[in-house]
Amino acid sequence: MFEYTQVTVNALTLVTFAVGNIIGTEIFLPKDAPAYIPGKTAIMILLVIQIFVSFGLRYLNQRLNRQRFKTLQELKAQKGWTDDDVQKEKERHAFMDLTDKEYVFIVFYLLK
Repeated sequence: MFEYTQVTVNALTLVTFAVGNIIGTEIFLPKDAPAYIPGKTAIMILLVIQIFVSFGLRYLNQRLNRQRFKTLQELKAQKGWTDDDVQKEKERHAFMDLTDKEYVFIVFYLLK
């Protein structure tokens, strides 16, 4: 089920990029020259929306990191692993073709 997630995300990214390019040519119309107020307004609105999307992604990554850290701590306690054992397991799982949800050792990095 999760094998196609990344392919789907990549396809949606390309589609939204293409739609954005099409819409971009339609918001800067010659009749609005030289100020292009409607086009600049649309860009400003989209930039404000992007700020909220960025904070939403940051929140999501922080939540996922907390969950992964908790799961990793539970695994360490359950199996009696040390930090070296965790590193060995991380290296062992690195090329197992697991999804992000299956791979416990992944960390979503954030700027602090």
